[in-house]
Amino acid sequence: MGPRVALVAAVASLAGALVLLRLDVPPVPTWFYVFAWYPTLVILDALVARLGGTSVLARPRELGGMLWWSAVIWFLFEALNFRLQDWYYVFLPDHRAERWLGITLSLATVVPAVLLPARLLECLGVGRRLSARPVRVGPADLRASVALGCAALALTLLFPTVLHPLTWGAVWLIAEPVLYQRSPDRSLFGDVARGEWGRIVRLMAAGLFAGALWESFNHLARGKWIYTVPFLEDVKLFEMPPIGFLGFPLFALEVWSLYQLLARRPRAATVVPSVAFAVLVLAGMDRWTVSSTTPRLADLPAVSAEARTRLVDAGLTDVFLLAQLPADEISRRAGLDHDGATSVREAARLSTLRGIGTRHAAVLAAGGIRTIADLAAASPETVWRIAHRGPRPTLPEVRVWVRAARRAVAAGDPM
Repeated sequence: MGPRVALVAAVASLAGALVLLRLDVPPVPTWFYVFAWYPTLVILDALVARLGGTSVLARPRELGGMLWWSAVIWFLFEALNFRLQDWYYVFLPDHRAERWLGITLSLATVVPAVLLPARLLECLGVGRRLSARPVRVGPADLRASVALGCAALALTLLFPTVLHPLTWGAVWLIAEPVLYQRSPDRSLFGDVARGEWGRIVRLMAAGLFAGALWESFNHLARGKWIYTVPFLEDVKLFEMPPIGFLGFPLFALEVWSLYQLLARRPRAATVVPSVAFAVLVLAGMDRWTVSSTTPRLADLPAVSAEARTRLVDAGLTDVFLLAQLPADEISRRAGLDHDGATSVREAARLSTLRGIGTRHAAVLAAGGIRTIADLAAASPETVWRIAHRGPRPTLPEVRVWVRAARRAVAAGDPM
């Protein structure tokens, strides 16, 4: 497939994903992030090829390695998030195999999402002549960098509430000296030592570009992550606190250094341990950061067995659809009385609000919080004491729920 055909096909695929998202055709709403990112990567790769660069798609071996190490690199940050608790996931599939595969495919886009825009900028000539006086990088400097990175990472894990921003830089300070010793021509410290700043600037710009797409695609998806960054919970651009976008350029440097280290190591020495690491992190995510799965009618709280049967017979099995339909419409289509239809709708609305899910909604209902109005009237601390039955929900997560409930009530959403 030539670059022009690949470009047209990718644009069509991305447009198709947006249409299917709008029409709510499964599994696109849940996995829109995946359906959007892969065509976007093809678009970026085709543009690089049209400008005379080397297409990654034309080198399957390199592409496969890039996708795998991309997932492994982000799994490292997922593991750190077990302690940081800066983000969590909602409305992922309840089947473990699908959930783990989807997560891995999503994370496989991270490295190419940074490297392809950087290659595109290079093809456009950005930063080619950007230079400065060379800076000497000696053994003492490399040791100092590793020590500083280890100290920053340790302090971040000890005091995550205050020092969590240090994550986006600490890993780079550890990885980059190792890369400099093994492959100075690929090292960003090597660029500094040579007085060449173009690659660093391109990577940082690519990181900001990729970050904007990460957050926009995530915002549109049903299965998504939600940030609960300390002190930055109230103001969001998409799901990210605006100041958080400043971390993406630094993260791009980490992506480069980690990928350059991993991609050229012997397969037997890295692939098997990396698979084991990925499985352990995925299991940890299920326990500590995946808060809810796709709501199912069978799990909807405060709905009788008879009502469920009537809803199934009427074809009303989509909990998200039930949350949107007026109670009178549910009553008419399923043959329920008004109170029964209202109960179904309120349970669906509560379960689909900001990733609450049926498991948490059932616990809330048992504690007397059966509607969004009930949730809006309660304090986050009270709701947390009712809902807290394990690692999730956290108090910051409950604050996300309560803020969303209060916005819904203030908007006057009709019954």
